[in-house]
Amino acid sequence: EVILKDERSILNVSSLFHGEYGIEDVVMSMPTIVRGRGIETKVPIPLNDKEIMALKNSAETLKRIMDEVMP
Repeated sequence: EVILKDERSILNVSSLFHGEYGIEDVVMSMPTIVRGRGIETKVPIPLNDKEIMALKNSAETLKRIMDEVMP
């Protein structure tokens, strides 16, 4: 509905990270502005150092699992 009506809404969407929070080449979910053409931009969330480290650990876990499943 957001795409069909070009609503420009913030949704939690999975997409490839390209350096956000120091994370590369893994798909994770974060708030994202979505409109008729799809993803417009990710909405950065202010995180403290502990939260960033936990997010990076999650990203590394996802990468390890993907390497095991799709060698």
